[in-house]
Amino acid sequence: MPSKNPEQVDTGLMEPHKSKLVKMMLTSRMQIGEENQKIVCGLRLSNFMDHCPEWCKTKDDTSKNWMDLDNKMTETIAVVRAIGVEWFLIPDDPDQFKKCEEIEKILFSIMNTMVYLINKICFAPNSTECQSFDAEYARTRFMKKFEPKTKAIEDLLEGPFIMGDTLPVYADYLLYACLYDINIFCPGAYDKSAKMSDFMEKFHSYPSPIRRWFKSNESKEGEYIRPPVPHIMELLPEEMGQGDIH
Repeated sequence: MPSKNPEQVDTGLMEPHKSKLVKMMLTSRMQIGEENQKIVCGLRLSNFMDHCPEWCKTKDDTSKNWMDLDNKMTETIAVVRAIGVEWFLIPDDPDQFKKCEEIEKILFSIMNTMVYLINKICFAPNSTECQSFDAEYARTRFMKKFEPKTKAIEDLLEGPFIMGDTLPVYADYLLYACLYDINIFCPGAYDKSAKMSDFMEKFHSYPSPIRRWFKSNESKEGEYIRPPVPHIMELLPEEMGQGDIH
C-alpha cells in the first residue's frame, strides 16, 4: 500500500475545462468557447489521469510527487499529455519525446518547490501564528532553487521550442505555463536566460490559432497552474503550517 505524504491535501480531481492551461491548449486546437470546451473535456478528457506518466505516479514515500502538496502538477502533466494524444501534440520521434519528458521532470521539481515555499515557508518561519506572508523570503529561497535549473531547461530547448523552429508540442505549452506562473511569483525570474526569454516571446507570438487565446481577456487573468500566494494552507492541520524545510 503506498505511503501517503502527511502534508499532502486532497483538493479534489482537476476539472480540465476550468484549467487556464487546458483552455489555452484547446483554443490552439480550434476548440473555441467555454461551453464547447466543457463538452470537449467531458467527451475526450474525462479519463485524463490515464495519461499520467509512470515516473509521476505515487509509489512509496520516496516517490517524486512527495512535495506535490495539492497534486496539481501531477494532474497538469497528465492532462497536457492527454491533450497531446488527442490533438497530435506528442512528438513521433522517441528522442524528442524523451526531451519532453525531461522537461516535465524539471518543471515538476521547480513548480513543487514553489508551491512548498509559498504554502510552507512564505509564512514567517518564526511566527507562532503563521499569519505573516513573507513573500520576499519565499522568492529569495525559490530563486536559489530555480537558477540552477535554468541551464537544464536551456539544454533541452532546441530553439526557440523544444523541437526547434517548428510546431510547439504539448511540453512547450507546459513550459510556457510554468514560466508564466514563475514570472508572476518572481518578476524577471528568467530574464537572464536569452533562450528562455526567446522561447516565451516566440510562443506568445506564434502564428497559429493560439493567437486567438492571447488576444482574449482570459489569457491576461490569473495563473495557469497555481497562484503565487498561499492557497492550500487552510486545508492543512494547524501543526503542519508552522514548519520549515531545509
